[in-house]
Formats: sequence, structure tokens, C-alpha cells
Amino acid sequence: MPFRQGDCQACEARALCTRAKQARYLRFHPREQHEALEAARARFSTDAGRDLYKRRAGMEGTLSQGGRAFGLRRTRDRGIDKTHLQQVAIATAINVDRLVAWFTGQPRATTRTSRCAALAPTPAMGPG
Repeated sequence: MPFRQGDCQACEARALCTRAKQARYLRFHPREQHEALEAARARFSTDAGRDLYKRRAGMEGTLSQGGRAFGLRRTRDRGIDKTHLQQVAIATAINVDRLVAWFTGQPRATTRTSRCAALAPTPAMGPG
């Protein structure tokens, strides 16, 4: 649903909103999608939902490691059987890599800090 150009031109807060010369568009999800999204947000705001999300975060780390270190995003061969064999081999490689890291006492990697978050002052630095 586009805003008419006259709607934006006359607005006092336009400079705070946008510098675009053309009309802006506002999109809404269909009612069913919006309600599903709100239900998911409500579910994840509970303690049980947070615990469920922690498990998902662990799985996301595994998929990230598979993609970065072992080429999980691309298959080398065509066909379901060969693709499955490659995925099993990658899963085995991830497990071996984690076992080696555990036996050698290598600490697990911490979550990376985004460039924007790195610029934020830490509590030790104080404001400004």
C-alpha cells in the first residue's frame, strides 16, 4: 500500500522519517501469518519457549560449523543417495572435530560480536 506523494510532502516529521523522493510502501502480513507470528513470539517469551530456543541455538551452531568448515551448503554429486552419504560424512567429521577439540582442551568459540556492537561502550568504560 503506497503512501501518496502528497501525504509525505506535507508531513512535519518527514525529515525524521525518510529522505526518499518517491513514495514509500507499507506492507502488512495477511491476518493468518500475522496471528501465527504473534503466537510464536508469545510462545518464545515463556520459560519453556526460551529453553526450546536454546536447543535451536545449539543446532544453529552445528549447522554453521558444518557450512563454514566442511562445505555443508553444497553437494558434490547428484542424487539423493550420494548427497546423503556426503551429509553423513560431514556429520562424522563434525563429531571427530569436536572430539579432538575436547581431548586437547580447546575451548569452544564464543559468539562473534558484530561490528556495530563492538562500537558500543562497555559497562567498564561508562557512558560516552
